[in-house]
Order: sequence, then C-alpha cells, then structure tokens
Amino acid sequence: MIPHYVVDGYNLIHAIPSLKKLLAHDAFQAREQLAYLISRLTFKRKFRCTIVFDGVKPPEPHPSPAHSPVHIIFSSPLSADAKIKSMIEQSKNRSQLVVISSDREILGFAKVCSTETHTSKHFSNLLFEEPDKGEEKDAGTLSKSQVDEWMKIFREKK
Repeated sequence: MIPHYVVDGYNLIHAIPSLKKLLAHDAFQAREQLAYLISRLTFKRKFRCTIVFDGVKPPEPHPSPAHSPVHIIFSSPLSADAKIKSMIEQSKNRSQLVVISSDREILGFAKVCSTETHTSKHFSNLLFEEPDKGEEKDAGTLSKSQVDEWMKIFREKK
C-alpha cells in the first residue's frame, strides 16, 4: 500500500523560513508553494498526502485536480490539530499513515495510535533534498585517520 502523509500545514510552513515570510503577506501563495514542494516529493518517494490547514477554505482561483497525490483541506469548524486527530482515529489502516507536525500533542497522540510521525523540521529537510541522479554518490576519499579507524574496527571483528 502507498503511505498516506497527513501534514499540519501551517506548522510546516512555519518550519520553512521562506514560506513563513511569504505567509505574512500572501497566505494563498505560501500554501500553493508548500503544496508544490510536497507534490514534487510525492512523485519521488511515492506517497499521497493530505495537507490540513486551520480555518475555512478561502475562495481560490484553481482547485487541485481530483487525481493529484496532494489534497488540501481546511479544518473548520475544528482546529487543524483536532482534524488531524480525527483523521487518525477514523483511519482504517493507521500503519500506512505518517503524521507531519511539530505539535507535541499531535505527535504523542499519533504515536499512541501506532502511527509513524516526523517533525515539520525533518520533513522540510526532505522537501529540499537534492534530487537523485540515479547513480551512487562518491563519498570522497577517506583521510589517513579515517582509514586507520576502519582498519582498527575490522581487525577487532576477527
């Protein structure tokens, strides 16, 4: 089965400095850029995602296509935290859920429900990873001290 990520939207935006700054004067663009970044990662890592934002859905010029791996929902009348908890509770396959938030209460609740979790900071780092080139990366040359350390480790294993 394909994992389903549930993202605390504004929490993740606040973990990305450029989006946090953009949010202050253009919330629509901040949400759109977040959705774009996540959609790139969904194609690379093969998962689907629901981004949960607090509040009422504002009128926006273009809705997400129905077949998109990224869906945006607004939590009204609940808070995003309450909506995410409800989604966890109602999930028929919690082992396939991955909750992204830095809110300790949500992360704790998700863990109690046997749901995988990651902090917003961890997930934001994934969003900005360099794309793989399909080839193994050269780790570079080891220094003499590194070689000596590995040789010592291997000698101890005999």
